[in-house]
Amino acid sequence: MPGPLTAGDRMVRPTGTRGGGGNGNGGDGQPPRGPQDDPPRPGRGQKPAKKDKRRAARRGGAGFVAARAVTGLFGLAAIAVVAGGVGGYVMFRHYTADLPSIDGLRSYQPPVMSRVYSSNMQLISELATERRIYTPFEDIPPLVAQAFISAEDQNFWHEPGIDPLAIVRAGITDIGQLGSGRRPIGASTITQQVAKNILLQNNINFARKIQEAVLAVRIDHAMSKQRVLEIYLNEIFLGEQAYGVAAAAAAYFDKPLDKLTIAQDAMLGSLPKAPTNYDPYRNPQAALARRNWVIDRMADDGAITRDQATQAKAEPLLTRASPRPATVPGAGYFADAVRQQLVQLFGQTRATDGGLVVYTSLDPALQATADASLRRGLIEYDRNHDGWRGPVTHIDLSAGDWQTALRKIQAPAGILPEWRLAVVQSTTATTAAVSWLTPSTRRDPIGPAQQGTLSLSTLRWARKAGNFGAHLGPSPRRMADVVQPGDVVMIEPDASGKGDAVTLRQIPQVQGALVTMDPVTGRVLAMSGGWSYGLSQFNRVTQAERQPGSSFKPLVYLTAMEQNIPPDATVLDAPFVINMPDGTQYRPGNYEASFLGPIPLHQALEESINLATLHLTARIGLPAVAQTAQDFGVVDKMPLIYPAVLGAIDTTMLRLAGAYAGFSQLGRQVTPSFIDRVEDAQGNVIYRAPEVTCGNCANPDPGQPPHLVYTAKQLSDPQSTSQLVTMMQGVMTRGTGRVADQGLQAWTPAGKTGTTEDFQDAWFTGFTPTRVTSVWVGFDNPQSLGDNEQGATVAGPIWNRVMTAALADQPKMPFPVPPGIEMRNTGGIMEAFKTGEASGGDVDVPGTTAAPGDTGAQAGGGIGGDGNASTPGTPGTPGSTAGNKIDNSVGGLY
Repeated sequence: MPGPLTAGDRMVRPTGTRGGGGNGNGGDGQPPRGPQDDPPRPGRGQKPAKKDKRRAARRGGAGFVAARAVTGLFGLAAIAVVAGGVGGYVMFRHYTADLPSIDGLRSYQPPVMSRVYSSNMQLISELATERRIYTPFEDIPPLVAQAFISAEDQNFWHEPGIDPLAIVRAGITDIGQLGSGRRPIGASTITQQVAKNILLQNNINFARKIQEAVLAVRIDHAMSKQRVLEIYLNEIFLGEQAYGVAAAAAAYFDKPLDKLTIAQDAMLGSLPKAPTNYDPYRNPQAALARRNWVIDRMADDGAITRDQATQAKAEPLLTRASPRPATVPGAGYFADAVRQQLVQLFGQTRATDGGLVVYTSLDPALQATADASLRRGLIEYDRNHDGWRGPVTHIDLSAGDWQTALRKIQAPAGILPEWRLAVVQSTTATTAAVSWLTPSTRRDPIGPAQQGTLSLSTLRWARKAGNFGAHLGPSPRRMADVVQPGDVVMIEPDASGKGDAVTLRQIPQVQGALVTMDPVTGRVLAMSGGWSYGLSQFNRVTQAERQPGSSFKPLVYLTAMEQNIPPDATVLDAPFVINMPDGTQYRPGNYEASFLGPIPLHQALEESINLATLHLTARIGLPAVAQTAQDFGVVDKMPLIYPAVLGAIDTTMLRLAGAYAGFSQLGRQVTPSFIDRVEDAQGNVIYRAPEVTCGNCANPDPGQPPHLVYTAKQLSDPQSTSQLVTMMQGVMTRGTGRVADQGLQAWTPAGKTGTTEDFQDAWFTGFTPTRVTSVWVGFDNPQSLGDNEQGATVAGPIWNRVMTAALADQPKMPFPVPPGIEMRNTGGIMEAFKTGEASGGDVDVPGTTAAPGDTGAQAGGGIGGDGNASTPGTPGTPGSTAGNKIDNSVGGLY
C-alpha cells in the first residue's frame, strides 16, 4: 500500500484502461482515465531499476509504520476514554449507591436546647444534649455570616456547592504529603460541611470526600444559598459545648448576635477550623492571631473597611472571664424538678432538644434567702451538737511551696462558693494566720495568694467532737486546741473586704429542706432540697419521705370541725390504751408525761397534746381522718392505725406544704407547681399551669386587674377550714409555734410544729393568706437530733427568717372569714363558730370505745416531743373492730 503523498511526488496517469465497465467509467466507478493518468509500468520480463526500488521501499515502509502508530494511539486513547468513563461511572455508582437523601434538609431543625427562666427572666438552666439556640437566617446579622464566609468559603455565593480549584490545590498538597503522617488538608466548602455534619459520618477518607462533594452539588441544586448558610450557622460546633452562632455568642460574650462587635463576629468565625486549637481561654495567642486573620479576610472581601479592620484588631479577645451565662445561684434543686416535669409532659427528647422556653415561678431573691436561712440553721445545729471535726487535711510547710500543695487538694463536696480552702501558716495563743488562693479562672488558673486571721474568740463552739451523741469536750482555751500550722481548713473571708478576719467553717452532717409557695396559685417560689446541690442532688422536698409528726394533727382537727364539733368542745387529755389483736396494748403518752384532763379542742391543738388528739380521733373515727388526709394529698392511702394521726406515716414536704396551702385557701385544692407556662421553639404556648385560668387576659383592660378563676375542687367546706385556721393561729400566739411567730404578728400567720419519735425529724409549717413555708431538719439516715430538739426550736427559727423575707412585700391582711362563720370570745380567746353552733360540749363520753372500723397499732408506741409519733407496726385488718376496745381498768380511761 503506498504511503501518503509528499510535496516531491509526481502524479502520472496511465495510458490504458483497467478493468471494464459498460458505463464508460473505470472499474472503480471513476471517469475513464487517459494515458497520462497512470504511471508507466514495466513490460513483461522487465525489472525496475534498483534505485527506484529502494526509493519505493523507503516511501512505502515508513509511511505504513507511521500510519499504524497513529491509528494505534487514537485507538488506545479511545479505549482509555471509554474505560475511564466506564470506570468513573462504576466508581461513582459505588460511592454514591447508599448516599442519604437530602430531602430532610429542606425541613431540617437541629436539636435545640431548652432554656428555663425564673419569674424575673433570669436564666435558671439550659437543658440540652447540644447547647444550641436556633436562629433563622433573617435574624443572623450580615457581618456574622460574612465572618464565616470570609474564613471558610470566600466563593460561597457563586460556587456550585464545591470549589474545583480548591480541590485541585488540596489534592496536589495531599499527594505531596503521602507517607508523612499528616492529616489531609480539606477543600470543603460551607455546603460540603453541611453535607458532612448532617448527612455523613465525620471521618476523613477518599470515599467520604467523594460522597461529600456529590451531596454538596445536590444540596446546592436543591436549596437556596440562604437556607444552606442558615443550617450551617446553626449546626456548626464552636467550642465551649456551644453549637451554632447564637449559643456561641452567649457562651463567649453573654450577648445576643445583634450586639456583637466586628471583632467578636470574627472570633466566632475563626473557630470552625479548630475550636480547641483556637480556644480563646486555652490558647489566647493562637486565637488572637486567627481572629485578626479573619478580620483581614473580611476587609479583603469588602465586608468592612480597612479602618474598621484596624479598630477591630485593637479590641481585646474576650471581655468576660466566665464562658457561661450567669444562672440563678442555688437553683439546682428547682431546675431538676422542672426538668423532671418537662420529661413527664413532653418526653426526654423534646424536653432537652426541643428548643422549649420554660417560664417558672422561682423568685431568685427569695431563693437566696431560703438557702442562707437553711444553711444558717444547719450550721447552728452542727456547732451546738457536733463541735469541731478537725481540718480537711494537713500539708508539710517545711517544703516551702504550700501553694502547689494546696492546688493539688480537692475541695470537699458541699463547700460553698464563698468559702475557701486555707492553710494555717502559724498560730499564737489566740490567733492563727491563714493563707488561701483566690478562685482560679480560665484567664488566670493560678490566682494570687491572700492572707487572713482566725481569732480564738470566734471559736468557742469548736469543741472536740467525739462519736455522735457523745458529750463534746470543753471550749478551746488556746488556738492550738483547734488548728496547727499546716492544717488545711475551710474558711469564709470577710465579705465586706474591710478586714482580714476570717471565719472557720465545716460542712454540717445534719440535713434540711425548705419550700415556699404562693398558696393562692400553688406556685413554688423557692426550694432548698438540702445543704447544697453540689453535695447531694437528692431533693428532700420532693423525694424524701419522712414522718411529719404533729404536723399531721391539723387534719384530725379539720375532720372534727367538719363533723360540727365546736372548737371549744372539751376533749380528755388522759391515758389512751388500745388492746391489740395479738394481746398487747398500744399505750402512747404525752411529751410532758402528765395529763390535763378535759381541755378545749383549740388548746389541744395549740399545745399539741397527743392523748387528746387520740381521744378526738376515737370519737370522729380513723376512716374519716384518713379520708381527709387523702383528699388533701398528704398520703395516697392512710393506714387505719392510731399512730398515723400523730404523724407516724410517710409523706413528702411538698405534699404537706400543698395541704397547708389548701388550709390557707379555706379548703380549696392547691397543687404545687414549678412551671407557669412552656413555649415551643416557634413561640406557641404548649403548656400552662393547671387549675388557674384568666377570664380577661385575652383582651386585657389596662384599668382592670386580671380576673383569675380557680377550677380546683373544694376539699373541705370553707366554714370548717376557717375554724381550723383560727385554731392554728393560736398555735403561733399561745402554743408551740411562739418561737416562729416573733416579728410576724402583723401578718397573723397560722402554723404547726412537728417532731417525730426520738426527735428524729423536726418540722415547722406555717402560712398566711399569701405565703406558705415548710421546713424540715433531720439526718438522711434517721437518728435522733438530741433530747428536746423539737420542731419549734430547730425548724422554727429557719421558718421565721424565710417568712420574714417572703412577707416583706406582702399586704398585712387577715384570713378571709367565709359566710356562715362568726367570731366569739370564749374565755378571752376569739374563736370561729359556725352560725348557730353552740359553744362547749364534751367530745368524749366515758365508757365509749374507739370508732367502728378503726384498727389498732403495734404495742409500745412511746411518744415524745410536741406530739412525736411512734413508728406504726403491723396494722389490724382495715374495717374490722378487733382490738378497738378501751381498757377501762387503767386509770379511768376514755
